[in-house]
Amino acid sequence: MHDEALNHSDERHFDPAIYGSAATDLTKLPHLGAGEWILSSEDRANWSVVNSGYRGEGFVPLSPGVGALRIVMPASPVVDGSVVGYSGTVAANGMLYLPEPLFGRLGRMFVRYYFRIGGPYKATKASRKQVYNSAGSRDDWTTMAGKFGIGIDHSTSWGGVSGTSGGPGGWQMRGSWCDCDAETGGPNEGGWAVGHHLYDYNYRNPKGHNYGGPDGTAEQERWGQCGGLGGMLYADQWYCLETEMKLNTISDTAPGFVPDGELRTWVDGRLAYERTGMVFRNGPVLRPAYVNGQIRPARDLGVRGMWLNWFHGGKTLATFDRTTFYTGLVWGTEYIGPLQRQHG
Repeated sequence: MHDEALNHSDERHFDPAIYGSAATDLTKLPHLGAGEWILSSEDRANWSVVNSGYRGEGFVPLSPGVGALRIVMPASPVVDGSVVGYSGTVAANGMLYLPEPLFGRLGRMFVRYYFRIGGPYKATKASRKQVYNSAGSRDDWTTMAGKFGIGIDHSTSWGGVSGTSGGPGGWQMRGSWCDCDAETGGPNEGGWAVGHHLYDYNYRNPKGHNYGGPDGTAEQERWGQCGGLGGMLYADQWYCLETEMKLNTISDTAPGFVPDGELRTWVDGRLAYERTGMVFRNGPVLRPAYVNGQIRPARDLGVRGMWLNWFHGGKTLATFDRTTFYTGLVWGTEYIGPLQRQHG
């Protein structure tokens, strides 16, 4: 993790040569803190590195001597009847950028890491609180769900966050999670139902490729479509997660895109999700004027880097402390696969 907290949604922290406006500045991102997570001040206190001897939250090392990145999501003081607004709880919002020659240019990327939900698993029906988004509004139940994981990224001030990915302004590929707290004794309890947060491609994408709306269903977003593997991730277990994202072809002439994008995820080395013929971006790339405090699309809307985002809600806040662990992060331009463990 980089020592200095930075607003990575502010273009003034980036090398201006990337945007063609000045000479190269090696003191700025992505040169600054190369190979390190760049954190904003809002979530810096939630991140820590633990060694292999740590035993909190049910942690055991992936392998002897291997530590992990530990991220906590603190509970908010939410009780029945609270007015909570239309936000959520942010636990992680870190960026790890590609080297400058690839920044905004890379068209295909694999990201592999090991992931663990900390225990004991606390989600129950009693964890949900009956709250109000504003005074006098209809009551709502705590949304025990959100975004997670290390996703491939080119989010900007003109597109990429909830409902705004796709089109000419920006995109990303975060994971989605939701608690299974049915308490009926079924096999899916005690963990998260997971997938890709394709709702983000609901509005900006071209007609016919609005994956969170009429053109997308939960079944098309969720992992586990290949034999059920990865449909649930349980607490107190390590999982090897790898995602491939092949961006679709774009052009400056109508319609500006070819639907040849691909998205795959492997869980413990087995294919758990596959979808082809997708659209994640289209041309011509948006070229707005510089606005202080914002960040524009770069180059040809290729991969900028990785976004570790862990978020609860959208309408409600976290009601109890949660912890997740990450280790073994690798990225590449071809399939990586799980670590090869030695026997003997």
